[in-house]
Amino acid sequence: MVKKIQALADWLSAHDSAHLLSLKHDRPISSKYIRTLSKRKKQPVRTQEMSNRLLYNRDDLEKVVIKKKRDTTN
Repeated sequence: MVKKIQALADWLSAHDSAHLLSLKHDRPISSKYIRTLSKRKKQPVRTQEMSNRLLYNRDDLEKVVIKKKRDTTN
C-alpha cells in the first residue's frame, strides 16, 4: 500500500494546536487538552510522531467543536 505524502505544514505541535483552538473558540484552551482530543473515541484528532514529539493534524483540529463548561455558580 502506498502512503500519501503530507506536507509538514498540515501538522501542528500541541502548543500551536492549543493556540489555534483558543483563537477559534475565543477562550483559552490548554495544550494538555489537545492530547485528550487525540485519544477520544468519537472523531479523534490524527497524530503523527516526529522526532519524539506528537504532531496533530490541522484539518482535524479545525473541525473540532469544544463545548464550554457549565457555570455552576448561581
